[in-house]
Amino acid sequence: MLPKGRLTVLPLELVAEVLSHVPSPRDILAVARTSKHFFTVLVNNTAMDFIWRRARARFEPEPIPDPTPDFTEASYAAFLFDSKFCEVCKKKTKEMYHSLSLRARICDKPKCLQSWKTTMLRDVSIVDKVKYPEFIHWLPQMDRRNPFPFHTMSRVRKDDWEQAVDEYNKAHHLGEEAVAAYVKEKKALADAMPAKMDLCKRLITWSTTYETRRKEILRQNQETASALAQANDWKIRDLLQTPSYSILQHTRNRSLEAVTEEDIDAIRDRLGVEIAAQKESRARREKVQAQQDRMKEVRSEWDGMHTRVLPAPVLPNLQEFRKLSVVKIYEAGHPSAVHHTLQHPFVASVLAENLEQWREAARAGLAAALGFPGWRNLSRRKLHPVDRLTARFRCRRCDAALGDKKAPEDGGMDFAQACEHVCGHLPKKRRNKEKWSADRFVPDQRAVDAISQVLALCETTPEDVDSIRIADELGDRVQCQSCSCIMNVRSVGRHCKRHVDCSFTLANASVDPPIEYGMTERLIKVTPKTTPERNMKVFVCRHCAKPHSSTAPHTPRLMTFNGLISHTKEKHLISLLADEDFYRQKAASTIDDLA
Repeated sequence: MLPKGRLTVLPLELVAEVLSHVPSPRDILAVARTSKHFFTVLVNNTAMDFIWRRARARFEPEPIPDPTPDFTEASYAAFLFDSKFCEVCKKKTKEMYHSLSLRARICDKPKCLQSWKTTMLRDVSIVDKVKYPEFIHWLPQMDRRNPFPFHTMSRVRKDDWEQAVDEYNKAHHLGEEAVAAYVKEKKALADAMPAKMDLCKRLITWSTTYETRRKEILRQNQETASALAQANDWKIRDLLQTPSYSILQHTRNRSLEAVTEEDIDAIRDRLGVEIAAQKESRARREKVQAQQDRMKEVRSEWDGMHTRVLPAPVLPNLQEFRKLSVVKIYEAGHPSAVHHTLQHPFVASVLAENLEQWREAARAGLAAALGFPGWRNLSRRKLHPVDRLTARFRCRRCDAALGDKKAPEDGGMDFAQACEHVCGHLPKKRRNKEKWSADRFVPDQRAVDAISQVLALCETTPEDVDSIRIADELGDRVQCQSCSCIMNVRSVGRHCKRHVDCSFTLANASVDPPIEYGMTERLIKVTPKTTPERNMKVFVCRHCAKPHSSTAPHTPRLMTFNGLISHTKEKHLISLLADEDFYRQKAASTIDDLA
């Protein structure tokens, strides 16, 4: 529990004595808003009104006029001194009301004032005064004089005028009794209006003097700060941000007092220490910001390498990329690197050399994981083990983290994916500290065996340099004997895990409609771009669309993407949708009622 302020335990007589010497009711208002105790004492207690009256009388450059009876002392102080929001630009402003009778909150921008006058005010002509005599006497009018001496029309708010006209017309529509009741209801406002307008006019004169003095004090104190900073070879920004001087200047500006030499002498010894501390703090912030900028540039360079050259080169994951010697030096802000970027020719060449060394080490390590330790290429007709279609890997740590859970129906990782692999089950802090190692990977044996079987059907072997070309030329002719799905060779490593005992054969022709590879990976992510496409009823399950024995024509069932996922899980027990499981009925993309 916070301790009570010492001022709250003072007797009311002493509180009144202290506050009787403040130079502005704004200061009393600030004290009243600090706690319920002071709010009760200063706002809800009319016996303390004399404190507010003394503060108004002591105000400089001239006393504040007495309020009308509809104001309390606290509400009057808030009316005059609280910050406001400009009606036009909606930004906070400390300017006085431009028109107190209309409560017009306008900032000091000339275009805001001009816009307010043209869009929110209405001139009341002599014809209007004759036509609507019942409410013209109580409607608030502009209290500032019009700059054109020949302009005699009064000005009111448009919305006030329209509301008054609407009330007046409704009363006349209901008859004479309603008009008499309307006039009687508004008589109190009309009677009070002369006193209100008189106060507003006196406040306009007072506020003009106040604003002139306030701006003069602001200018004078700013010049004093500039002279002090120049005399001590300080930056004006550093001086104004020191705790001691910022409090001093803010206090003097608020009370409309000039900063004096005596004020400065009282804090002069602290200013040098505070400015030195500020410089050190700013230097630390700039150093941290520079390092963060370099880290962002490294991330941007790593992302760009995936798209700058196609096909994208094999890269380590981001954390391993940061550990490369040239990247580490660059991120640390070494003097030899601060004036260069990663795009600099020399830095780029060193980075390319570091990446090549890392790739060679990764190729050797993952080849050993596949059972080819110390492999050397003695024939141009043989592919490196990690470049073969059978180079499929699994992370032992990720598989162990799954425990008894079913392994995902994926095709393992190829060489590039294994190099960028990050264990997703680890906490973020630990992931950032992990060092990539080829020892964590093992062959995805089910995928390796299935791909080897299909390559044997193509009369080639995984190590044959032509095996990749032959597999790509085969196209969508690999047929699963368990579910009759047809796919290409690259889909075999994933599909084989759907069935306990899976074997493949070659179909006579490619599947029709053709498979759109990559569509599942794109649509499975719910984003604003994919949501419209996911919601279209254009997707057809290939398992249900197989030819029927009957001669009757079969109308395919069109589903949304979410509906397709639910359908394949429920009816075909497919936990992970793949591209070969469905097709998109493009000709019926605008039909929504066929499902």
